[in-house]
Formats: sequence, structure tokens, C-alpha cells
Amino acid sequence: MDLINGVPRSGHDTVGGIVLLTRVIDKMRAHIAGTLGEHVSHRGFSADVFELFGTDAETYVEIAASNLEIVTRPATDPAALERMHGRMVNAGHGDRLDIVCALDQLDHDEGREVPIVGRHAAGLTHH
Repeated sequence: MDLINGVPRSGHDTVGGIVLLTRVIDKMRAHIAGTLGEHVSHRGFSADVFELFGTDAETYVEIAASNLEIVTRPATDPAALERMHGRMVNAGHGDRLDIVCALDQLDHDEGREVPIVGRHAAGLTHH
């Protein structure tokens, strides 16, 4: 998320009926990426949203950074790759053994387009 050259989503956009959440997520992603620009990520309405969830900005940063790392990390362990490849073959997608990230596998299973080398190898992850 680059808020030096763009803007966060509107506070009116909701997730699960919660206003401001998408905007706070965008600003925190930009903070983590170092592309926050002139926006404020740790106080104001953002702090109100963190309080609603019983957390704070620093804890959110820790959770978001570790979650992104875990779910977009490609499988590299031979046993993990074998399990992932086995799931792809069993699902009838044996031709897509290039998919080595669990989120790419989920997207492919649900009919979303996944680049031939997977998002991770193509540099299309949300880091």
C-alpha cells in the first residue's frame, strides 16, 4: 500500500459492517511498508478502531507483519512441498505444481486467476 502516491480507502467502506476498518488497514499496511506519506496511522480514528478491538497500533503492526509473512511464504520444506503438490494433483490441478504458496492454492481452488509461476514467484504478494 503506497500512500505517498495514493490514498487509503474511504472510512465509509466497511468490513463486517465496521466503518473505518478498511482505511485503518490501508494506513497500517503503508506504515509497515514505509509508504505512509503524510497520513497518520497510530492515532485519531485509527486509535479508536484499535480500542474497539481491544488492541493498539504497535500490537496490530506485530500481528499484521507476522500474518503476512506466514500466509504468503512459499513452501520450501520438501515435505510441505510434497503435501501441497499432492493436494494440487488430487484437486485435478497437477499441471500447476508451480503453486507453492497456500494462499495461491486457495485462490486457484476458488477459481481466481493465479499467475503461472504463482504470485510469490511473480513478485505479486502484498509485502
